[in-house]
Amino acid sequence: MISYESSTFIARPAEEVFAYVADVRNDRHWHKDVKSATVSRGDDYLAVGTVFDVKGMVSGTEEIVASEAPHLVVLKGGDMGRIAPTEIRTIESVDGGVRFTRHVDVDAGGFMGWMTNRMLGWATKRNEQFVENLKQVLERG
Repeated sequence: MISYESSTFIARPAEEVFAYVADVRNDRHWHKDVKSATVSRGDDYLAVGTVFDVKGMVSGTEEIVASEAPHLVVLKGGDMGRIAPTEIRTIESVDGGVRFTRHVDVDAGGFMGWMTNRMLGWATKRNEQFVENLKQVLERG
């Protein structure tokens, strides 16, 4: 398993940031590997058990497995072959906004496990860019 994490300050209220990042359908605006996402189980009231069908660089599903508004949402990837990512998105209130952190654990077996370990530096840099993209999208309003 590999893990990587990136954080940034976002000058927006915690409730607004949480509502945006808890809805994976918004990811296509800031996570450049995501082309689209739709709710495949659940409804527009996003909660534990909501499943998104995600299309992009790696397609599959993401399920909300934990949620503590407005501070935490945990997503578990599925139907992605030998890759099983868990993504933890945290929002911490600070003066003037929030500290947003995107932490990813990737469990991969076989050849994909070997490849994933070699791609850690690349994945970390991309994660930093995704988090900065989110900051720009949310602060532009």
